[in-house]
Amino acid sequence: MKKRTAFLIYGSFILILVIIFPMRGIVSLVDDKDKMKINSIEGFWWKGSLEGVALEERTLGDIKINFSPISLIKKKFAFNLDVRGSELNLKGIFGFTVNGNIFIENTNLTINPKIKVQSGKAVFQNVSNIRANIKSLYFNDKKCISADGTGTGEVIDVFGLLSQKLQINLELDCKDDLFEISFQSNPNNVLEGEVVIKPNLEFNLEARSKRLSNKIIEATKLNFKKEPSFKISGRLDEL
Repeated sequence: MKKRTAFLIYGSFILILVIIFPMRGIVSLVDDKDKMKINSIEGFWWKGSLEGVALEERTLGDIKINFSPISLIKKKFAFNLDVRGSELNLKGIFGFTVNGNIFIENTNLTINPKIKVQSGKAVFQNVSNIRANIKSLYFNDKKCISADGTGTGEVIDVFGLLSQKLQINLELDCKDDLFEISFQSNPNNVLEGEVVIKPNLEFNLEARSKRLSNKIIEATKLNFKKEPSFKISGRLDEL
């Protein structure tokens, strides 16, 4: 009887600690390298808000997080996420499963990146906005499991090689265990390509343009066996 009572007291104590664990503690665990700047943090891990959030040089805005207890029935730990800022607006569901997979579901996002300025001059930036609807995205630290989503974007061509403002359509998918975002312009023959993202946030981008290829062939009189492409690689967390 004494053991049972002690167990109940100990269990209740642990439960209370979990319930009252503050959002500030979660932020400290996630941001162990102090890359985030936050004006204020309120609430607990299951329902909280962060105001004036900035990640290094990028402003994220205000963030609200709310745990969904009903997700436990589906063996998930899901949170409703709402981000509102000058460069990013996002509303959807994210979390992780009991198997350790991370997921994003029913999420709408809009990205309007501001033009960076260095030494008083604007840095070239070719994406003016992106709108996307992520129906579902499941992944872990080893691979992309499944992805379903679409989006649109606008590419600014300051050099006038393609079009001053180019509309592109986006599709999300998993290919060869990697997360892939394929894009194609409207009209179709101007620009197309893929962005492949690894679990460690490394990415490879390849873009092709029939219009640009034709201009190069006309100017150089070269006959390419394979359509020329533009490639770039890097890390998403360093953009």
